[in-house]
Amino acid sequence: MGAASSSELPECPVCHDGYKEPKILPCTHLACKKCVVSWLQKAGVKGGCPLCRAPILPSTSQGQRDLNTLVNDLPTDLATMALVDSHTVLIGQHVCMICDNSVAATSFCLQCDAKICKACIRTHKNIPSTRKHVIEDLNKLSPQRLAEIKRATCNVHDDRLAELYCSTHQELICTLCNSTNHRSCAEVKAIPDVATEKRRELEQQAQRLRDRATALATEIQEVTDTFKAMRKKANDMFDDLEQCLKKRRQEVNTLIQTEENAVMTSLAELEKWRAALALNAASVGNVVQSASGGSLLGMMKGLTSRLDDLELQTGTTRKMEVKDLTLDLQKLNQLRADIASLGQITKPATTPTTLQQPTQPSPATTTATSATTPRTADKPRKAALAKVLRVGDRVKPGPDWYSDLGSKDKKGTVTAIPSRLAVQRGGDPQGRVDVQWDDGYEDWYRMGINGWYSLDLL
Repeated sequence: MGAASSSELPECPVCHDGYKEPKILPCTHLACKKCVVSWLQKAGVKGGCPLCRAPILPSTSQGQRDLNTLVNDLPTDLATMALVDSHTVLIGQHVCMICDNSVAATSFCLQCDAKICKACIRTHKNIPSTRKHVIEDLNKLSPQRLAEIKRATCNVHDDRLAELYCSTHQELICTLCNSTNHRSCAEVKAIPDVATEKRRELEQQAQRLRDRATALATEIQEVTDTFKAMRKKANDMFDDLEQCLKKRRQEVNTLIQTEENAVMTSLAELEKWRAALALNAASVGNVVQSASGGSLLGMMKGLTSRLDDLELQTGTTRKMEVKDLTLDLQKLNQLRADIASLGQITKPATTPTTLQQPTQPSPATTTATSATTPRTADKPRKAALAKVLRVGDRVKPGPDWYSDLGSKDKKGTVTAIPSRLAVQRGGDPQGRVDVQWDDGYEDWYRMGINGWYSLDLL
């Protein structure tokens, strides 16, 4: 046995046997020609690679030719075929192929493509035509080495080695074919010379592909980094806004608490006077109801004096004035409108040619697009208004909705397009907008959904 073992034999992923006429699929996986045909017969012409499911045949090939012809047009991996043949040679029985099939072979003649015994080695070295043949030890010869030096045969004469390549017909030919069928061909060169040239061309093309793959990887990374940066920018902005609102809330609550603490001292004094007034009023009431005339007259002077003093003291007490917290509703509505318009997605002036831009605008771009729509001299109504309405617009109830909204005199500000409240309540936001009314009430309203229009422009 040679250096090769059957476990090293390249296997087809479909039949799990050594490749027989391996075809290179568009995804670069390999499969035997017969395996590809049988696979497509089961899966159909649109079937994909058995390993990655990538398409094997172009969609335009359906119904044009039979599967055998279509699969035959796929390129054949001759290198893998040579490697499989080399495995087959080296794992077979090692007997001399020249002198006697019963004599054990110890070496392999690379030019004769034959296993030979020790006697044939001596004969090779004594014959001038075979004296320079390269002979290698079978036990050290690898399938890869044998595949590398294995000489191809002529495309026409299977029993003759190919020594030349006709670039005109793209065929491997022997010297006989060169002097007959290819005598008038312009480009017939020795196989090593053409192979060197083609290797250089393929390597250059492969390098271009590698460079393009590197460029695409860079572009993909740049786009990915851009979206990461956008997300971080948005999160940082809203975190800052959230912290600012929290800080302002704490400041306002502290201000309210300070004012409350200052007023509570005065309230305690007022509560003392209130209790005294209530107690004395109740006492006077009891005297009036229960005392006799003599008793009442006897107490009258002292009681009246005490009540006069009490009334005089409480009568001079100034009414407390409590400061009120000022909340500018219009500024609050404008702030809501500004927040609703944050985070617009805009296209750059120049876009990469390799990336296809989306054909439909995202919800985030709807507001920006509508905000640039010019308005007519007359205020748009209904369908016309729905096309130009934008966040921050001042609106009032439409004539069809006076009763539902309470009053035609209501005024409010558009805070979101499309509606965010509809999403929160499990509804469809499209065709609806959110409005914050000046009286503090907020809700969504229809601007085109089912042909209804709830608002008019102020």
